Amino acid sequence: MPAFVCCLTVLIALLLSSCQAPHGNYKITLKDGRQFQCRGEPRFISKTGYYRYHTYQNREAMLRADEVLMIEDIGS
Repeated sequence: MPAFVCCLTVLIALLLSSCQAPHGNYKITLKDGRQFQCRGEPRFISKTGYYRYHTYQNREAMLRADEVLMIEDIGS
């Protein structure tokens, strides 16, 4: 029984740590050359045609999808 409790405790700890994994940082490059860095992966909202992302100042921002050239992961 103690081995089962130990394994269960380790499993729960692993699950909790994976849920709180830090989000990566991304760089959004527009067709006109401007670049924006953001925390977490930008989400495409198909209903509006915009990418929604969070700035380093913890503000929400949006960019039109047709202006975006590329989105690249720059790590954490």
